[in-house]
Amino acid sequence: MRLGLFPTAGSRIPAGALSLRTGITVISLLLILASLAGCGKKDAADTSTPTRGSIAVYASPSITEIVQKGADAFNRQYPEANVNVYPVNSRAIVDSLINGRTNWAYLDRSLSEEESLAVTNTRDHVYSFLLGSTVATWIVHPDNPLVTLDSLQILRILTGEITSWKSVGGGGGDINVYLPPLGDGAWMSLVHFYGIQNLNEVNAHYWPTDSLVMANVAQDRQGLGLVGFQVIDRPGIKKVKWRNPLLADPVPANIGTLQQGRYPFQVRLKYYTIAERTDLAAGFLSFMAANPGQKILADNGFLPAQVPVRIVNLTQ
Repeated sequence: MRLGLFPTAGSRIPAGALSLRTGITVISLLLILASLAGCGKKDAADTSTPTRGSIAVYASPSITEIVQKGADAFNRQYPEANVNVYPVNSRAIVDSLINGRTNWAYLDRSLSEEESLAVTNTRDHVYSFLLGSTVATWIVHPDNPLVTLDSLQILRILTGEITSWKSVGGGGGDINVYLPPLGDGAWMSLVHFYGIQNLNEVNAHYWPTDSLVMANVAQDRQGLGLVGFQVIDRPGIKKVKWRNPLLADPVPANIGTLQQGRYPFQVRLKYYTIAERTDLAAGFLSFMAANPGQKILADNGFLPAQVPVRIVNLTQ
């Protein structure tokens, strides 16, 4: 890894220019790697139980907020537990799993075939658990008259074939694309839909978090952004619907249309661990996979992997 090649946040770089572009500064990367190195030491000496002890949990930035809500609820239910959640770029998390700096993590996507092979070649096993899914949402500035985009328009914008908003009904001016880092869940939703071979020439501003993507779109009337979660009501941005030529009405980005199989850009919340565990990490995973954690996901814009049970008091 050559640190000197990493772009600073917001760099506009063609997608094929570097083998790894995370959209974070070198200083941020060093801090992340230092924290992950510390996680490996805690892992080796872990003496926690499923409901007692202290652990560091690393999560992709787009899902950190929901994992934090789960950790807060878990810590309240089990006062002797202290689960701490830290946002880390998805590719840095995968690298830490491969190189033994951590033994568990929450990712906003599945491992690629190459990543899975790299993990299993350096570690004994890797286990994955799907906890929930949500949508990746396209957004523009509220002043932009754009309402919908279809798949071909999106691809042509990403690859630079379409550069003007006028071409897609978005008023005038040049289109400025804001994306999350390559390798994060929202970006991987594009890879799964279009295929990586069609995205080698993407030219965009890459930012390390969804909040920074939204902040830039809110300040740029020519901006088009992609974020890895269901957007409810956010000041300064407008959601774009996806237009399927086979459907009469445009498709909004929400978990309802995702569940129906109508919306194509999906982000997954997955837990990865290297070994079967009986410690606090296993206890927190059990909480997130069970009814309490699944209800938290359902209440916060995620489609749970397991439908939460509704408990009714029949004595009343």
